[in-house]
Amino acid sequence: MMPLGMHVLLPSIPAMAGEFNTSVATMQATVTVYMVAVAIGQIVYGPVSDRYGRKPPLLTGLAIYFCGSLITAFAPTTEILFLGRIVQGAGGCVGMALGRAMVRDVYSGERAVNMLAQVSMALMVVPALAPTIGGLLLAWFDWQMPFFVLSGMTVIMFIACARLAETHGGGLRPPGFAAMLADFWTLIRLPAFAAPAFAVALPSAGFWAFMSLAPAMLRDSLHLPPEHFGYYFWLSPAAWFCGSFLVSRITPRLGGERTAILAAAISTLAAVAALLLFIGGHPSALLLFVVLAIANGTQALAVPNLQVRLLSADPRLIGAASGLSGFLQMMSGAAATLITGQFYDGTGLPGTAAMAVAMAATLVVLLVARAPRT
Repeated sequence: MMPLGMHVLLPSIPAMAGEFNTSVATMQATVTVYMVAVAIGQIVYGPVSDRYGRKPPLLTGLAIYFCGSLITAFAPTTEILFLGRIVQGAGGCVGMALGRAMVRDVYSGERAVNMLAQVSMALMVVPALAPTIGGLLLAWFDWQMPFFVLSGMTVIMFIACARLAETHGGGLRPPGFAAMLADFWTLIRLPAFAAPAFAVALPSAGFWAFMSLAPAMLRDSLHLPPEHFGYYFWLSPAAWFCGSFLVSRITPRLGGERTAILAAAISTLAAVAALLLFIGGHPSALLLFVVLAIANGTQALAVPNLQVRLLSADPRLIGAASGLSGFLQMMSGAAATLITGQFYDGTGLPGTAAMAVAMAATLVVLLVARAPRT
């Protein structure tokens, strides 16, 4: 629900700009506020679920998402539209925060890795499909229709989730904002949480730093029309899908830690290769996106293993760990897009450099965390 809500409106942005008599840049900002709401919402749902169980906040989040979708669809002004997107993001993130926690409640070890690989597979495939779905709905109806469809899907999801068994009884942690902050402070000081959490967040920052500049880079540096971005973008979700499929076959042989380090090493080499392609001249767009898909796809081997580790750092704080990890991942991606945008020079150097640095930093984090402490 979260990635669908974020990406399904992308084809409608020009139409929405015309409807509200504003700029395309203003409408693009509705994606930014959605991402910020998703990030902040996760750090609320996670700790709350540790106190009151998973189902109450899960159903509450879906109800909020439903309201946000309708507010957006019926928005008479730009201000109400932004409000709707904030409400929608604040509700939609509940699936990300609690979905991982519920998997960890029920499964452990390699079984948990396999289940989280399936979750991450969906989280990559949906963004690839969402713009196509949004484009078809826009062609057949108008810009409001994607939000009506999301509202209907949320009702179905609410009914399905209401039938789920509770996976966590709650009551392990005291209520209150101060207790929530104490839980986050406890987690961030645990190497068992901090290392895998940052190893998940850093590649996400690199990926979005490149992808946010990719359409402009294709136009300005490679002289290709904007629609080519959609063709090449599919390579990364396809690579991620393949990586997620291979998790259950590679992890039992190498172990979770070695699999994550190997994935980080391959991703670093691929990202550096992409950077060298630009330094050496004007690369082929297909070759560039194939190399970056390799960098992204190998991360699919690492992420489920890293998520199991960070969710297992403190058995009392599974929800808080999931929420804080999601917050770090979303905010690092948002920050990376803002920072690299300031350095855009008409080429792919800023984006590929950001991705190479992020992947290399991930490898360093994992190697340092693995080093024996004296």
